[in-house]
Amino acid sequence: MRVRLSVMPPALDGGRAWLEVSTLGAQALPFAARLLLRGTGGLERAIVYALGQAPIEVPVAELQPAAAKPKRDSGVVRTTSAGSVKVTVPAGTFQAEELRVVSGGETTRVWRAAQVPLWGLVRAEGPRQVVELTGLGEHGARSVFPADQGNGSESVR
Repeated sequence: MRVRLSVMPPALDGGRAWLEVSTLGAQALPFAARLLLRGTGGLERAIVYALGQAPIEVPVAELQPAAAKPKRDSGVVRTTSAGSVKVTVPAGTFQAEELRVVSGGETTRVWRAAQVPLWGLVRAEGPRQVVELTGLGEHGARSVFPADQGNGSESVR
């Protein structure tokens, strides 16, 4: 599966920004979500889009957090730093901090670099999957959402 995260221009007032998440996998239809994030954290708007369907706005103001389900005690999670290393992925070579996360008897190795926006994730290697950064850019994000349809008045063509 491929996942693309894009902070969409232009910059908005109050530190707000549109984050677009799009996915493409071998076993599912392409899917995208456009999230308007507040500068102080939190979600202001959310729009979802599945291939062949019209984008749908999710009424986030009406959403209430679900009651927390009791968690199974899977034990202690330990994270240790393994130092700074060079790691090469399809997006390039990065000087990254390697972390080892041990949970439930399984180890996941994570490489993070400061120059990668959002979470800094360059590569993660766990018992069942590997995640790698395939591209990185500071400009040129493009939306997968269809262009706006009209201006709100269908009487004008």
